[in-house]
Amino acid sequence: MSISKISMRYPPFDRDLANPGLIKPVECFLKTEIKNPIKIGSESSWYAHWTPLDEDPGTIAEEFAVSNIPDDLIISKRKGWFIKPDPLHKISRRILPYGVFAIFTALAAQAFFGSVLEDIPLVGWILSEPVSLGPLDYPAILFIAFPIFIVPIFLRVASNLRDLKKQRSWLSDPILPPDIRTKWKGDGVEIEILSIPAEVSLSYARLVVGMPVPERDTVLNMVGRRKEGQPPPGLSTPTPVSRIALGESDGTNVGETVPMSSDNSGSLVLEPLRVSDSGKWVPVKADGGNIFLPEPENLWPGSIYSPLFTVHWEIQLIGKRVVKDLSKGKQIRHGVPKDGLDIGWSQELTVPMREDSISIPIMPLSGVRDLDPLDGWPES
Repeated sequence: MSISKISMRYPPFDRDLANPGLIKPVECFLKTEIKNPIKIGSESSWYAHWTPLDEDPGTIAEEFAVSNIPDDLIISKRKGWFIKPDPLHKISRRILPYGVFAIFTALAAQAFFGSVLEDIPLVGWILSEPVSLGPLDYPAILFIAFPIFIVPIFLRVASNLRDLKKQRSWLSDPILPPDIRTKWKGDGVEIEILSIPAEVSLSYARLVVGMPVPERDTVLNMVGRRKEGQPPPGLSTPTPVSRIALGESDGTNVGETVPMSSDNSGSLVLEPLRVSDSGKWVPVKADGGNIFLPEPENLWPGSIYSPLFTVHWEIQLIGKRVVKDLSKGKQIRHGVPKDGLDIGWSQELTVPMREDSISIPIMPLSGVRDLDPLDGWPES
């Protein structure tokens, strides 16, 4: 067993607003049997490097377990049926920054230029005229900016309610998992669909690899922070209620990363992997049979599961579920489209370790702000 150095700067949820150069990387030494170097991303940006050392660094090496088999927590997050998030999530996410900018601009304009707003040609009398609600007067400029701010919030409420309807419809009539056999071929995986539920029609499948969020306690320990203290950049304070199925209790999600879920729905809301790379979509034959799913263009390491550095492989299949015996009125009430419900199936895949060194110049990142686990559903 040799000693390796792990150095990584994992992207936070709101990575687009973070400067990776200002975030201190997490580093540690680990006793492990992995002997090939792994470099994913550049040290000037988001990255994860696993470097075997020829000599003992003279520091205490960590003892946490490293395996090629996922634990129950990974399985609970990544395996099972999932639904397509409502498209309103994406629209509201894109509008919300403009709404926040509008409300702050209106407050600043009223605070610093309130006395001269009426002098603006054409629109000055609108901006400066107060609006009376009850016993109080409010600046008119706020009533112009407030709708821009509140509309995306209403869209999020509507999209969550529509997703909840789909989940409750599913929970009222659940279906069994498919029976899929896998065999790794070196440059991809061959899958054999032995059985699927009668009401499910699969259309496409692909192979996905990515890096789940590191465990919060391990990250805090590596950077020398206390659990109850101020977290380092990229981590928020943990939520007070643990929701293991969605992984929202680790404090690494600065914002909502998945749509709202019903109780016990679990895998119906598949969280996007922030670090994710995928192979091409392959059509699924109507009668099932054997299908070969190629790996991504980048050469990734095999399956690695540890509290800090994890490489997870999975198979994703998508299609539609036709909910039987539902009238048009019931379809609307349960949020089920007349042509069927867009669904997917995800399951883990154990990939053996590579014999070659791994080097990926740029860490592949997914569009997590769209709340879409597939980063875009192909037409089925």
